[in-house]
Amino acid sequence: MSTLVNAADVLKLIAKLRSDITVTDVVTHLGLAKSSASRTLSMMAEYGFLERDSVSRAYRPGAVVMEASYHFRASHTALTLLQGVLDKLVGETGYTGYINVLDGADSVVIQMRTGAGSLQVYTPPGSRAPAYASSIGRAILSRLTDEEVTALVQDGFEVRRGNIPRTRKDLLARLKEARETGWALSRGEFVQNVAGISAALRDPTTRQIYGLGIAMPVQDLTDAMVQRFGARIVEATSDAGRQIGDPYWLAFAPR
Repeated sequence: MSTLVNAADVLKLIAKLRSDITVTDVVTHLGLAKSSASRTLSMMAEYGFLERDSVSRAYRPGAVVMEASYHFRASHTALTLLQGVLDKLVGETGYTGYINVLDGADSVVIQMRTGAGSLQVYTPPGSRAPAYASSIGRAILSRLTDEEVTALVQDGFEVRRGNIPRTRKDLLARLKEARETGWALSRGEFVQNVAGISAALRDPTTRQIYGLGIAMPVQDLTDAMVQRFGARIVEATSDAGRQIGDPYWLAFAPR
C-alpha cells in the first residue's frame, strides 16, 4: 500500500509543479528518503506510469497515465463535472444551486437545481445580473486579473443595494479575498433576503469560467454556516478543478 501511496503522491506532485520532476524534487516536496524516491520513480517508469527524459533524466507522465487522462477528458467536461457537484451540494444542503457563466459584465444562470429547503425565490436559467452584484458573479470575476475586471466593469456600479460593492476599489478588495479563500459571499444583495456562497473554476482547454453557488434565505445564514458552507463549496469545486487541471485549484492553499 505504501508504494501506491507514494506513486499517487508523485503524480499529484507533477500536477502541482506542472513540470517534469527529479528524485531531488520528490525528496524535497514529499519528504521521502532518496532511496525510496528513486525506487518509486523507477518502478513507475517500469510499469508505464512515468517516462524518463533521455537528456534531462527527469520524469514525466507515461503512456498509461496519458491514455487514462485522454479517456477521462473525452468523457468528462468541466460542465459535466460541475453538474454532478451541484447535484450533490443541493442534496446535502437542501438549498437551491446554480451554475453561471460570464456574458460581458453580467453573470448568467445556465443551470439550476431546486433544493428541498424553504427558499422559494429563485432565478431560472437565462437570468442575468451584474457580475459584481452577487456571490457567484464575484467568484467568476475573481478568476480574472484586476486589469481585466477593471476594463469589464469600468465605473458601472448602478446597482447599489445592501452591501453590493459601490466602487472599483471595493470590488477589487472583495475579489482579492475571494482569490485567497476560494469562495465569495453575498447577503441579500441583488435578490432581497437571499444569500449566496459561491466558487468558480476555469476549464483550461476552453478557458471558460464557471461559477458554482448555493442560495439560501438570509436568516438561515449564521456565521457558523458561512464557514461550513464556504469550506464545502471550496472542497467540491477544487476537486472538480483539480480533475480538469485548473491551475488555480492545482496550486490552491486555503488562507
